[in-house]
Amino acid sequence: MFPYLGGKANHAQWISPYIPQCSTYCEVFGGAMWLYWQSDKTPVSTNVYNDLNRHLVNVFACASKDRKHYQEVLSTYVYDLGSEEMFNEYRDEVFEIYNNNFIIPDYPLAAKYMVLQLQTFAGNTGLQPTSKIYRSPDKKHKFHIYTEKLNQPKYVKKLSKLTTENLDCFDFIQKYDTADTFLYIDPPYKNHEKYYTQNDFDKHNQLLELLKKTKNAKWALSYYEFDDLKDLLPPDEYVWHKQKTHSMNSTNRGERTELLVMNYNNHSLESLFGADEH
Repeated sequence: MFPYLGGKANHAQWISPYIPQCSTYCEVFGGAMWLYWQSDKTPVSTNVYNDLNRHLVNVFACASKDRKHYQEVLSTYVYDLGSEEMFNEYRDEVFEIYNNNFIIPDYPLAAKYMVLQLQTFAGNTGLQPTSKIYRSPDKKHKFHIYTEKLNQPKYVKKLSKLTTENLDCFDFIQKYDTADTFLYIDPPYKNHEKYYTQNDFDKHNQLLELLKKTKNAKWALSYYEFDDLKDLLPPDEYVWHKQKTHSMNSTNRGERTELLVMNYNNHSLESLFGADEH
């Protein structure tokens, strides 16, 4: 629903066909949850947003629990847009309690977070304790685009069916390793974790080991390929799909190869990608 690191808004179209039939859909590293918003396969019966960033979870909790009240609160912050003084004040408030278990939903706090998020240049580094206000040259402010989406039927429907969690990825995967569940896993890519300053993630091998041990859920994992990946999730045991894409990093927009690794085979895709995908 809003710009965020990772660029999955630009990849959702090719990832979406790989989503299997399920009754529970989960995004483990939720971020802006673009696959959920863009896919025509969602919502399903149960849809779960999870992120370790409690401020992000609070934003989605407010939007899903009482969308109209959230919109009313957002509207009271419109006059703060463009103010460096208010940006710095809200930034300091947000990071003072960044890792605290504040009560969710907190509507004013969610609105302040979005005032920050939507005035930060997210092409390379996201919102950080030292972030400065970014004044976009676009005619329409991203804050207004975001608030308008809260009234659009596509988003209203999906928000009404969304629940939230604020769990470590390991705890979340174990909790939702249940039958007829699909887990989409999009961690900070190895050697690119610096973009996610506040939630450093360096447990890539532990995550892969846990995925190998899942017993019931189907999962799909987005990554760039790295040395240990073929050893831990070998292509002859898991389905690998490689997709040529373009990086949205502000300093490097070259071609990249995105990798989607799955613990299931979606035979309905054979007509799209060929029967030799494995």
